[in-house]
Parts: sequence; C-alpha cells; structure tokens
Amino acid sequence: MSRLPLLLSLALAVLPGPACVTSPPAPAVPAEAAAPVEHAFLWEVQGAQGGTVYVVGSIHLARAGELTLSPSMDAAFQRSDALVVEVDVGAVDSSKMQQVILKQGLLPGDQTLWQRLDPETAKLLAAAAERAGLPMVGLERMRPWVVAITLSVLELQRGGYEPGLGVDRLFLDRARGSKQIVELETAEEQLLLLALLPEPLQEQMLRDQLRRSGQSEGVLERITAAWKAGDAEGLAAQVFQQEQEDPGLRPLYEKLFYERNARMAEKVGAMLAQPRTWFVVVGAGHVVGPEGLLALLQKQGHRVRQLPKAP
Repeated sequence: MSRLPLLLSLALAVLPGPACVTSPPAPAVPAEAAAPVEHAFLWEVQGAQGGTVYVVGSIHLARAGELTLSPSMDAAFQRSDALVVEVDVGAVDSSKMQQVILKQGLLPGDQTLWQRLDPETAKLLAAAAERAGLPMVGLERMRPWVVAITLSVLELQRGGYEPGLGVDRLFLDRARGSKQIVELETAEEQLLLLALLPEPLQEQMLRDQLRRSGQSEGVLERITAAWKAGDAEGLAAQVFQQEQEDPGLRPLYEKLFYERNARMAEKVGAMLAQPRTWFVVVGAGHVVGPEGLLALLQKQGHRVRQLPKAP
C-alpha cells in the first residue's frame, strides 16, 4: 500500500546583522509549499496484463448524511465495467437466509444457551440483555454467534447507524440495472463462516463483545473518521486493536479476515488478468493491514497506489 505523503516543515533561521547595520536584508522567501494531498479511501491497482481494479474500503453501517463519496470515487466508478462486492445484499433470498439461521443459529432439542456459557459470560449477557431490553427467554435457544451479532447491531442501531447507508449499498444502488454486479462471496457463505466456528471460539467472540459493550459506537466513529481522511493505517489500528490486545483472538481474525482476504485476492488477481476495469467494494477491514487485500495484490506483482479525493 502507498503511504500517505509526509509534509516537511522547513524552518528558516534568520541571523541578526551586526549592531551597526540599521536595516538587515530581508530574508529570502521560500517557495510556497505544496498543498497537502487529501486522499480518498480508494486505490488503483494496475495489472501486468492490462487490467485495472479500483478498490474502495466500505463501512457497512453509517448514519444519515455521514458518508460522502469523493469525486475520484465517482469518476472511477463511472470508468468501470463492473461492480464487485462481497455480497449483493439486494439480491439475497431472505427466506433462504432465515432457513439457514434457523438451522445453524439455534441450539438443538431442549438445550439452552445458559447451559453452555461459563458463569462470567452468562452474567455479562444477562446485564447486556437487560440494557438492550431483550427478554432472556428470547436468547436462550440462540447459539453464541447469533447473540453476539444481534447485540452488536442493536447497539449500533441505537446510535443511529443503519446498514442501508453503508458505502457498499450506495454503489449497489447506483449499479443496479446499469453495470454488471459480481459477488466475491454469498450471504450463505458468510453466515456459515460464523455458524461453523468452533463453539469455544463462538463463546470467546460473545464474551469479548459483552466486555466491550457500549464501546462499539465510539469505535465505529473513529473508523469512520479514518475512512473520511483516507487514513488506512489509522483505520487498521482500530479494526485490529482487539487482536493486538488479546492474541487469543487470532483464530477468530483468521476466519473473519485473513482467510477471506486470501480468497478475495485470488479472485481479484484473476480479474486483473483481463483487459477490463473493475470497481471493487469490500469491507474496509479487508483492504488494510499487512494481510489485507491491497498488500496481497502487491505481493502478486500488481502496482498499487492510493488516489486523492479530487477526480
């Protein structure tokens, strides 16, 4: 990934003249420093065989009017032949997804969540459910991964964040009926990714979510600020902070990010072998970091550069 430009501040020391000099010569005026470049959260990837991919990191939930697409994003989108997303949420069969959740997200028979959780996690969950106004009886048949996502989304929605206002949704609405839409994954694959996590890892995900209850809104605010500033390193620091603080979460990050990043990079790399222009919008956490999509595409030999907000 290209780094943000470093702005050098030049200090000119002006030495006073001798006491007999009544008027020292005026100091030379340095050439005006170039204005800092404002980067978008947008990268251009040039393939060795003529293909071009524009990569945008998406924030999937946003507040009304909070995210503004830069002119360069608009221009790159217009130049592209197809939109590539993780999942085309507008084409998801909701009844099929409900069946998957009923099959994969509920505990079998007469088993309950409380029988499976350790005392600390159960206590944290009871407190979180009370704050969210969720009846405990409504949670007792759910697997830990369903509870973790439910509580996280509810917390963000209370803060005014909505999935329909995310960056990916904005581009999907524009592409519908006018551009080819390509999926890197399916909604069912994403659900099964969580559903098939080992149960200890599911409980670990839920416990970590509960321990950080009340912090999700602040984290997303900082992620959004980094996105607006085109600050890839700042955004990565927010997304991967938990893993750095608790190395025990590495297996979870492997499943949710790094293994998926590798699969995405393989598919996008194949697109770069074609003489077409693609506009790729995936979660911002998949784009950044040493194991992110951009770093993996660079390792494949493609040229990557971050673009400014100006078109």
